[in-house]
Amino acid sequence: MERPFRESEKLVIFGLTQDAHLTDSSLARRFGMKESTVSSIRRRLMDSRHIYFANVPSFHNMGCEMFVQLYGSTNPAVPKDVKDISHLSFLDETPEIFDSVSGEGFIQMSGVFKRFSDYIEALDRYERYFMGVRGAEKADLRSVFFPLQISRVCYSYNFAPGLHRIFGLDVPKSGPKRPELLAVDDVELSLVEKRALIFLAEYPHATDAQIAQMIGKSRQTVTNIRKRLERKGMYTRVCIPLLYTWNIDLIAFVHLRFRPDLDEETRSALSREDWIDLSWYTLERDAEAYTSYMFKDYRDYVQEMQRMMKPLLEEDVLRGDPHISLVSTAAAKELRDCYYAPMVRKFLGLSGEGGVSVKYVRSGF
Repeated sequence: MERPFRESEKLVIFGLTQDAHLTDSSLARRFGMKESTVSSIRRRLMDSRHIYFANVPSFHNMGCEMFVQLYGSTNPAVPKDVKDISHLSFLDETPEIFDSVSGEGFIQMSGVFKRFSDYIEALDRYERYFMGVRGAEKADLRSVFFPLQISRVCYSYNFAPGLHRIFGLDVPKSGPKRPELLAVDDVELSLVEKRALIFLAEYPHATDAQIAQMIGKSRQTVTNIRKRLERKGMYTRVCIPLLYTWNIDLIAFVHLRFRPDLDEETRSALSREDWIDLSWYTLERDAEAYTSYMFKDYRDYVQEMQRMMKPLLEEDVLRGDPHISLVSTAAAKELRDCYYAPMVRKFLGLSGEGGVSVKYVRSGF
């Protein structure tokens, strides 16, 4: 059995999930540690894959209009490995799905689409793929739509508040990172900027020198390009934890539907509660929300979920009971995890461009 994390390790993990750009010296000052200690901890955590980094593309700045959350039950009579293999084949043909988790009798997929017609094409592809002999492997999918024009989203992962609660740290909590209303734009990029963005998405741990070698430019040129992409708001760097290593037994994906007659002030106040602040991936609009949480065990799940949902239930703001999909981390499998490069290629019109395809083993469960 793996040893529990030391307090110093928890602090480094928490600090990096707050801000993935923090240097070792910044972390050391923040938590009163030696810089050499922080450097050693960071290296150890990365070498053991307890943490990894991702460059999350800014989909709204690539002209994407809509997020879709798909989830549903799968046939318990079919072996999980068989269902997973079939869904992986579908996902290979659907670059818009960047995250997917399967559990015992459950699957969820997170996707972003430029247009509604692209989503319909993906759904039709799913239906065709699971016809005939694969029919028993198909999930009973629900789709929840979040058009950016009328939605507030937080799609660059936000693990820090949940980790602060799980770790029980004696340091200030993160300020809330609440969903935002993001304007859809199609930021103009040069060909070399597009290629650099693709490689930043595909190889998040690569140095500027390594990316320079891939695109045939100098290291300084890539450094300048990366800084331009940051100024244009084309991606966000995040630190992602390997959840099961912290005795986190359960993950909950929650779909909430709100009464359509709620006034704007009441609905806005609801989004300043813990059910938003503790979610690491959040999509919401006035009528619906989709949130994600981590729990130490079943007792923790019952206590925390009741605490978060109680005000919503007592104030009678929901249209029906929350739909909660509870997944054991022991049985969960990441089918897609921060799988951004294929969709960025498609969105930027460079689907034919590819580097040396490297698939990082970056399972979050």
